[in-house]
Amino acid sequence: MHASHVREGSVTAEACAAQGDGGWDVAVERGPDWLFLRLAHDGAKAGREPLADRLLGMIRVNHAHRVVLELDRVRSIDDTLIDALAAVGSRVRDDGGLVRVCGLSDGDLRRLRSSDRASDLPHFESRSAAVGPRSTAVP
Repeated sequence: MHASHVREGSVTAEACAAQGDGGWDVAVERGPDWLFLRLAHDGAKAGREPLADRLLGMIRVNHAHRVVLELDRVRSIDDTLIDALAAVGSRVRDDGGLVRVCGLSDGDLRRLRSSDRASDLPHFESRSAAVGPRSTAVP
């Protein structure tokens, strides 16, 4: 598996959406059955493309139908990030795929669940819990 570099440490989603994707770094790792996208914020980068569009582009390029969005490096989520997660989840499901989220704190998980836009996104504590037992069956 190949992963692009992501800086260690937690980040906050507050004020990350000033323009475009708000400077999100996304580490892409391809497994045998899943695509893993780990979000981290780089305040030095000014993104021009909306985060949801950027993530969907990565999913398309990798021909992925099963995606895990890893948020363990996000200190707190905001409405903009929730909207992006909802858009990605909806689009991937519409295309017959699966999206799972992992790594949210208890407070952020409550916030996600209280959102009418993204409350149906399945959340797991870790990447391994999100993918479950290894299976090559397509949903």
